[in-house]
Amino acid sequence: MLARRIVTLAGLAAGSMLAVAAPGSANSSAFTSCESLQLRLAASFYGEAGGQFIQTFTFTNVSRRVCRMEGWPSLEIEVASHRPVPVRTRRVVQGPLRARPFARVLLRARGAASFDVYGADWDFLRNRSCPLATAALVTPSGGRAALRVGVRIPNCPGGFYIAPVIAGPTDRQSWSFVWHP
Repeated sequence: MLARRIVTLAGLAAGSMLAVAAPGSANSSAFTSCESLQLRLAASFYGEAGGQFIQTFTFTNVSRRVCRMEGWPSLEIEVASHRPVPVRTRRVVQGPLRARPFARVLLRARGAASFDVYGADWDFLRNRSCPLATAALVTPSGGRAALRVGVRIPNCPGGFYIAPVIAGPTDRQSWSFVWHP
């Protein structure tokens, strides 16, 4: 049912349907995983509230080849020394509590997929602001190379929460639950 609906939507919006969530679609497995060389990464929406921040990252397929993304990207950050620093991340699930952990996303040429990173923006233990990262190094799930993008996200103790990749340039369900496999 879902695969048929996606095909119908793609047929109706041939030029405008640039990324499609395709959980369980038989056709989606025919496409190869997106490689870092065919992607551009941008830091898009950023917000802070109640001692927390959210940073949305958007992948764009800059190649002519359709590829697929799924799951959680890996994240490292650069700090003022401009050296990569590994960080602790916890995976979260977007949407309702009983939602599937993630869906496969197909990226057509110029198609977009995004994911969110959450964390604290204040060090409550020391009662001070957290140092800011200067860049994020993001490796797509199954990818071999990281993409670098400049950011100014707080690097507080405790690490980051990371959401799975979704279709589109922004996340319409930016509330999450920690995922326990």
